[in-house]
Order: sequence, then structure tokens, then C-alpha cells
Amino acid sequence: MTVIEEWTGRHVHALRTALRLTNEGFAEQLGVSPRTLTKWRERPEVVPSPYLQGALDTFLNEASDDAKIRFAANLGVDERRLPVDGTVLTQLNAAIGDLARAVARLQPETRERTPTP
Repeated sequence: MTVIEEWTGRHVHALRTALRLTNEGFAEQLGVSPRTLTKWRERPEVVPSPYLQGALDTFLNEASDDAKIRFAANLGVDERRLPVDGTVLTQLNAAIGDLARAVARLQPETRERTPTP
């Protein structure tokens, strides 16, 4: 699940659309005016109050799985991607290098021919 360290207007808008709520409906549930939501959408860097941060966490936690997927997609996050740790990445790079060397050995040697006088 996507975890939001600090909610901004961008996150709020992504959550509202993921929940498929109107500005008015989401504003009512959140306890703010629809104009406040509009302002957050227009100024995505705005950070809501700590009280609203907690309320937004609750909305996200209680959202359906489909809404959480839509929320992540709205933010440009792919929830299906798994994090790759450094060890796995190092092993993968080594395997690719070994494979490249093996393929190079299998290819026939091509020697440049220099014209003989």
C-alpha cells in the first residue's frame, strides 16, 4: 500500500478521485469546505493541517483495494512493483556480464583482412 509521509493538495486530489467522490461529497466527509478542496487541487504543494493529515490517513486505510490501486495510479506509483534490494541487483548484473561473455565466445571470430600487396 502507498504510504504518505505528508499529505499535500496533490495527494488529496488523487485520493478524492480514487474514491470517486465529488468535491462536495469528499469535503463533507473530511469536514472542510468544497472551496478548500478546490484550493488544494489548484495549489498541489499546500500541506493540510495535522488533524486533516490523520483524517486522510484514515480515509486511505479504510478505502477499498480498488480505490487504493486507483490512488497509487493517480500518483504515478505502480503498486505491483516489488522493491529490489542491492544484493539481488548485484547478482543480476554479474549474471548479465557472464551471459554477455558466453555469447561473445559463441560468436565466430571475424578477423579483419588486410589487403596483401
